[in-house]
Amino acid sequence: MNFKIISIFIMVLSLIFLGCVDEETGVTPVPTPIATLTATPTPVPTVVPTTVQPTPIPTTARTQILYTSDVDDLYGFYKVTVRNGSSNYTNRTLTINAGDTVKWISVTETNYPLTVVSQEGLWDNSSSRLRTSYSWFNYTFNNPGNYEVYIKEFPKLAHQKIIVNP
Repeated sequence: MNFKIISIFIMVLSLIFLGCVDEETGVTPVPTPIATLTATPTPVPTVVPTTVQPTPIPTTARTQILYTSDVDDLYGFYKVTVRNGSSNYTNRTLTINAGDTVKWISVTETNYPLTVVSQEGLWDNSSSRLRTSYSWFNYTFNNPGNYEVYIKEFPKLAHQKIIVNP
């Protein structure tokens, strides 16, 4: 019995030691592939610059205004009236805007002919002759500037100044 125990003991020991020995079995080990990470570019959205267009502000067309200037042989250019509005007429100076019209009307009681003359030569003096009372002449001022008119028959009466704004 002693012999049996020893033989079993030797067999167990030999089995233990046999598992520890490095022995080639004829099988070639295949290496496990290592995963290589490939960088994939992340698409970046292209930013297209936009120009901001200002919102157009509608402009209302300005209504042209008709100014009526009363002219006589005693006081010259003494009064200006405006239909549907008011005039800025002080010291015989009228301020208007480009595109406005001034109408000179003779209000003489003597029917004395009067001629409205432009110092700057804007019109023909024969067309601006006011032959009788309530005859009239008008002119549209399209260009900004300072203008002066007077009565040809009475050059010493105060001249009328017209300031035309753009």
